[in-house]
Amino acid sequence: MATAAGAMRMNHVELVRRRGESGVAITLFEAIGCPCYTIDVPPFGQYVVVQLDEAPGENDMFASQVEPEQLALEDALGAQLCADGALATAHERFHRLQSERPFRATHVGLRLPTVGALDETIARLEALQQGELSGRLEVGTPMSRSAEEAASMSAPLKQVWIWTDVVSTGLLAIGQQFELQAYAA
Repeated sequence: MATAAGAMRMNHVELVRRRGESGVAITLFEAIGCPCYTIDVPPFGQYVVVQLDEAPGENDMFASQVEPEQLALEDALGAQLCADGALATAHERFHRLQSERPFRATHVGLRLPTVGALDETIARLEALQQGELSGRLEVGTPMSRSAEEAASMSAPLKQVWIWTDVVSTGLLAIGQQFELQAYAA
């Protein structure tokens, strides 16, 4: 077990994005409030660094170009989602779970510094959902609690889940969920 002085920290989360969409990924993450920059070095190729902390190399996310092997799998899955009624129904039911009970589906949770910062983030994301990322970004209904309720549950004061197919820790065809939350100061 790690001690406080030697506590483990998350180093990074690796995401994939479609080729040619580094700008789209940057738009998404900057709307969330994360500074981003692009690196292109062999053998790793082009990837977007999404900073969650001031210390580089700690607590980052990377959005790399999807590899041809994954693209082949994505294409085959996409064809089957269109052709196979049972698979399409299962996919629709899973996406409904992500919308109706997002806390029961896989997601990456990001803590924002204040409820005000979360409200501003939600407004930016809703604008993207209606505009540039229409059909590729879904912003759920925020959940809010009183300070007393949040404290009694060790829960955030406010949280919202978003779904996108811009990036994913898995398959882009399934998409990725993020939980955005803010606790009491």
